[in-house]
Amino acid sequence: METTLGEQIMLLSLDDTTGAPQLQSQSEFMISSASVLELALADRVRIEDDRLVVTDPTPPGVPALDTALARIAAADEPKDVQAWIFELREEAVDGARQGLLDKGVIREERTRRWGIFPTSRYPEADASVEAVVRQRLESVVLEGEEPDARTAALVVLLHTGGLRDLVFAGADTTAVDERMAELAEGHWAEPAMKQLIDSVYVALTTTAASTTITMINAGS
Repeated sequence: METTLGEQIMLLSLDDTTGAPQLQSQSEFMISSASVLELALADRVRIEDDRLVVTDPTPPGVPALDTALARIAAADEPKDVQAWIFELREEAVDGARQGLLDKGVIREERTRRWGIFPTSRYPEADASVEAVVRQRLESVVLEGEEPDARTAALVVLLHTGGLRDLVFAGADTTAVDERMAELAEGHWAEPAMKQLIDSVYVALTTTAASTTITMINAGS
């Protein structure tokens, strides 16, 4: 079953049994970033003068990506990647969740937190989809297999977003970090894609630092 990069990140970040999100803030920014990279892989956007521009407004045919592309195309003026990662976040997360629900990969369970506040959890309904994603990642990261562009992009997002332990728990962390960092260098990508990957990397690194500072201040 074909899934988007955003759907794959959401699937990896949900607890398989309870359906509760893990590392929620990081994973949501990864999902938003995945929309940008997916559009680039589909030749719909690219970087020009440090701004994200639409090169082909034709909808890719995936609801979440169609929405993201339309938002970028309708902007009054071009914005940088970091701005779009923030602006697309909510819609990208909702779109990834709905995509997994529509495909029957997860199911929704509605409960009340503390018996008062309504909340939803999304446990797996079809574990085979995540198993395929994990197997592909392990082949590339742990076994050194050369990745296709989408898998490499997924590794870059997981590496930049600090989601390594959600996928490679128990593996040699030094070896995993080295391999993920190698793929993050983008030697597999065309120059235009490499430029976008670098922009996403900088944006996510900045976002991660800002999130950490906010959490520290909130706890002070």
